[in-house]
Amino acid sequence: MEPESLYRAAVQAANAHRDDVVSRLGPAHASAAIAEWNQGRFWLWALDRVIEHIQGERLWHECGKRNFARAGQRPRLQEAVREIAAMRRRLEGEGLLPFREKEAGMERLAQLANLLLE
Repeated sequence: MEPESLYRAAVQAANAHRDDVVSRLGPAHASAAIAEWNQGRFWLWALDRVIEHIQGERLWHECGKRNFARAGQRPRLQEAVREIAAMRRRLEGEGLLPFREKEAGMERLAQLANLLLE
């Protein structure tokens, strides 16, 4: 499997988001769409790429060969992936969570992401 660049994929994803927003709202919203993706969507997108990497679905160069496909070898990582999925459903499914609750959820996601990569 050939390694892919997480950075290139992130630029493509940001541009696709921008294009979607521009198609709906017009070109005046292009820079705001990129800023919103960078601020509000990038980290969750990157976390999904890390999960792909540790589960052996895609080899992301920046995540390191050592971490590739190691989730199957460590049950603790599979538990972390399940917890991440549950946290994301909670954060995305609820309308407006209290700020402290959302902040705690995002902090837990960061802890789990650090666990996934050595």
